[in-house]
Amino acid sequence: MKTWIIEPRDPLIARDGRPFTADPGARAKSLPFPYPSTTTGTARTRYGFTQGDFNDDAQKKELISRVQRIPVQGPLLVALNDDGAIKDWLLPAPADAVLFEADEKQAHIKQLVPLLLSQGAYTDLPDDLIPIGFASYDAISKRKPLKDAPRFWKWEEFLDWLINPRDQQSIRLNELGHNGPTAEARVHVKIDPEKQAAEEGFLYQTSGLEFTRKVDERTVRLALAVRTPIDAPSMVAPLGGEQRLSYWRESREQLPASCPNEIREAIKQRKACRIVLLTPAYFKAGFRPEWLLRSQNGITPRLVAAAVGRPQVVSGWDYENRRPKPTRRLAPAGSVYFLKLEGDGDIDRWIDEMWMRCVSDDEQTRLDGFGLAALGAWPDEGKETEVSK
Repeated sequence: MKTWIIEPRDPLIARDGRPFTADPGARAKSLPFPYPSTTTGTARTRYGFTQGDFNDDAQKKELISRVQRIPVQGPLLVALNDDGAIKDWLLPAPADAVLFEADEKQAHIKQLVPLLLSQGAYTDLPDDLIPIGFASYDAISKRKPLKDAPRFWKWEEFLDWLINPRDQQSIRLNELGHNGPTAEARVHVKIDPEKQAAEEGFLYQTSGLEFTRKVDERTVRLALAVRTPIDAPSMVAPLGGEQRLSYWRESREQLPASCPNEIREAIKQRKACRIVLLTPAYFKAGFRPEWLLRSQNGITPRLVAAAVGRPQVVSGWDYENRRPKPTRRLAPAGSVYFLKLEGDGDIDRWIDEMWMRCVSDDEQTRLDGFGLAALGAWPDEGKETEVSK
């Protein structure tokens, strides 16, 4: 798999599905971060045009079928250095980490863990799932969570959280991460070429994502990154709404291709793990995965608990059949699933096949990049923490 950097030249508009018409005062608003379908469709289209002509009816069907089978993972957020190379990976904040304000530039982190209910206690959670909460309540947990917690964590901090999440750890916010691309609104008018003035009623607004961020008085250069076997030339190509341009180029930098040994050994020892979504995932049963829980290589994962944010909704346009795609609800990036691994199969192989792999329920959605996941160790040796009295 190759890594491609996609650096938007102008503010990127990843449309949120609301109508954008020619009515006076119309607004095109961008999502806070693009879905995988935005970058996947563009990557496949770029490659497809090097293989044939989509407008040729004789080869259109075969060409579309072929490019749809190309796997694309991402997008993920990256920070660039002055030369345009990847300086750092920025991953979605894990949902099992809650930040509390310590001072203006620092925060305390508390971890959410599965809670073992007291005898006689019940919940309305489906499938015998158990609730999650803090292992202990102290002065920190009585405060309000940090209002503007970083939405994206730097890879080093994210990896540390996967290996060994430490309750009540204090950290500087600028070392942890930031909120990613900056929202920028622009007001546009249509100019009458004869009068060289704005036409009556043709005033509209677009809201896009500016891929820069101010951190400690420094401007951080941001971009998107996708992983795919596609071999296409570096070039400028349109991306997202209004066909705004982005620079596409290959990168030598990659996330670890195999699971780090510290995580692997912890999973093997405890026969339990956490699955953290790096991109939104589609599950037929809403928040609950199906394909992920199937027996593979003699290992049967059992879902014990989950920390899942509000669902996201995605649709789109089916260019092959000329109709809207069905609306689907997604488990958001950052969601965490606590699994126990049952069976005496090859756990090393199971880990290798799950690390940095898409785990959505159907194959095409996995190929489209939805549900890219990382593995993490489950604290407390895979045992649930009893609810504090």
